[in-house]
Amino acid sequence: MRRWKYTANASFYGLRRDRFTQYQPAASVKEKLERIIATPGITGVELKYPFDFEDPKMIRSILDDSGLQVSAVNVDIKDSNYFRFGALSASDKAARDKAVELLTAGMDLAAEFGTNLVSTCPLADGYDYPFQLDFTDAWGLFVETVAKVCRHRDDVTLALEYQPHEPHAHILLSNVGKMLHVCNEVGLPNLGANLDIGHSFAALESPAESVALLASKKRLSYMHASDNTGDGGDWDMLSGSVHFWHWVELLLTMDKIGYGGWIGADLMAKFSTAETFYSTNIRLIDGMIALIESVGEKKIRDLILENGSTPQIYNLMAERLNDLSKLPG
Repeated sequence: MRRWKYTANASFYGLRRDRFTQYQPAASVKEKLERIIATPGITGVELKYPFDFEDPKMIRSILDDSGLQVSAVNVDIKDSNYFRFGALSASDKAARDKAVELLTAGMDLAAEFGTNLVSTCPLADGYDYPFQLDFTDAWGLFVETVAKVCRHRDDVTLALEYQPHEPHAHILLSNVGKMLHVCNEVGLPNLGANLDIGHSFAALESPAESVALLASKKRLSYMHASDNTGDGGDWDMLSGSVHFWHWVELLLTMDKIGYGGWIGADLMAKFSTAETFYSTNIRLIDGMIALIESVGEKKIRDLILENGSTPQIYNLMAERLNDLSKLPG
């Protein structure tokens, strides 16, 4: 099985709250980076623009001293001051121009900090009610604005992250089909997907299928590891804590399609610390990889091609899990 590099989203090492409760206190960029460096298994960091880049010189110094790599620059385009009525799809040209300004600045910073990835989740682009949007205009503007950003420089990929809900009842870029539609309409090679696994579950998808579809069009650029209950909410849970078997299938598929990028994560540490959640998440993923290896990835793939073989696959995996349960300690 292939091994992947793990990276942490710096935002999840700082202030964490929902509508009701604050779970984690605010932290400076320096504090967040120090905690990420101390997290076992993490070798990269995803920094948010503009919030994490007030002192680029300090960031550069910490990265150089620690060997931590920047995996992606995550650009925030949901600020209500600018994007109350959309960002990439906004009817107001000033809002679209602001989104382009932020994303292209993020692309320049990404290149400066040694990564070729900018990620953004266009959560401002959505709606709650019938008659709120002219869908023809909104989608046309969305594609036009994304293309404008991608044309800024071809050595940095814009990785869009789809999500079905929140903060709007409906997000325009809500599933893998719409993601592929945008890629096809834009038609530029430096546009791809940041596939958030929890968002895929929230969209009622099988992430393994979504990975295969994106990879078939060479549009799988980045990944966020997490899990969700599948009720449409985005709970940022530990990988495999809900959809264990779907996660095993996903890892097998990632290996088959040859995904060679980073595995990031959005994990909500409602209790304990971000360090604990991120290190546990890595152990869970590595454990699922070990389960696949113990059965044999080729054996599993061969059985998948045989009609009616699903029970046999589960039996083989159950045997390995039973073997593990007998180990001392």
